[in-house]
Amino acid sequence: MLTQSFTSASTSASDPVTQVSVVICTRNRASDLLRATESVLASTHTNFELLVIDQSDSDASEQIMQHLSNDLRLRYVRTAGVGVGLARNIGINAARAEYLVMTDDDCVVSPTWVSDMMQALEAHPKAAMVFCDVVAAPHDSELGWITISLADRNRTINSIRDWCAAGGGNTGIGAGVAMRRSMMLAIGGIDEHLGSGSMFRSAWETDAALRSLLRGFTIYRTKDISVEHYGFRSHADGRTLMKRYIFGMAAIYAKLLKCGHPAMLLVCGCELWRVIIGPTLSSLRRFQRPPVFNRAIAFAQGWLKGLKTPVDRKTCTFRPQ
Repeated sequence: MLTQSFTSASTSASDPVTQVSVVICTRNRASDLLRATESVLASTHTNFELLVIDQSDSDASEQIMQHLSNDLRLRYVRTAGVGVGLARNIGINAARAEYLVMTDDDCVVSPTWVSDMMQALEAHPKAAMVFCDVVAAPHDSELGWITISLADRNRTINSIRDWCAAGGGNTGIGAGVAMRRSMMLAIGGIDEHLGSGSMFRSAWETDAALRSLLRGFTIYRTKDISVEHYGFRSHADGRTLMKRYIFGMAAIYAKLLKCGHPAMLLVCGCELWRVIIGPTLSSLRRFQRPPVFNRAIAFAQGWLKGLKTPVDRKTCTFRPQ
């Protein structure tokens, strides 16, 4: 539910068609949001809008955005709902452009990032989504870590088998993604029960990519474009994040299998090998205790909850009562 919004942009029949809609979803990260929005507004590409979807508990982020409201490209939307999937859908529905590019509120983009992501979509007309690298900002690795996503090479993903070969759920993350709005709407949008703040906690981007592939669209993964991620977490927080990620991924595979896509068994097997079986064997070879017991529990819990939760079989999205 939208509670408040403002926009500095006026539209008329003589205005140029917006080429790109940049979407940043935020919650309770006012200082991070300022850094992220300033980096986007410093883009060398000029014909774009910046949509900020705010789910914060306080007015701090709104006040910061008010200070930037003289920039005609900024559109700010305050919503009472909570959840990354919900926020992404609000951005998709509100966007004026066919090309969408999204980053997180704790990231910084380069001046050419908007145009680079748009050009990647243009170069791959069948791609519903483009993922770029996400690199870590400077930090002390002894104290904690930052989630990253690095590709070994550029690749076009045409099938579920290609998805597994590209790294499965590690193929790309929502901190650096571009989409075609029409294709996202064609698959039913983002599953609002996935992602931080939702029932299934994570993996909205993996779900959107898999549903796009199942609809016959492609995914493009590039290592030539990147964003810088400042989302530092302690090692303990990192382990919690990994369990959330595995829980959400398992729920996705169970959901899509229930919707009539047996190829999810292949994806599930690849993911189990990547996050549980492979690390276990590696630890045993070094005579170390495998650090994956909690991962196995999270996978089983996510799988069972995904099977039990009602779905919309047309869009392959969760529809809990």
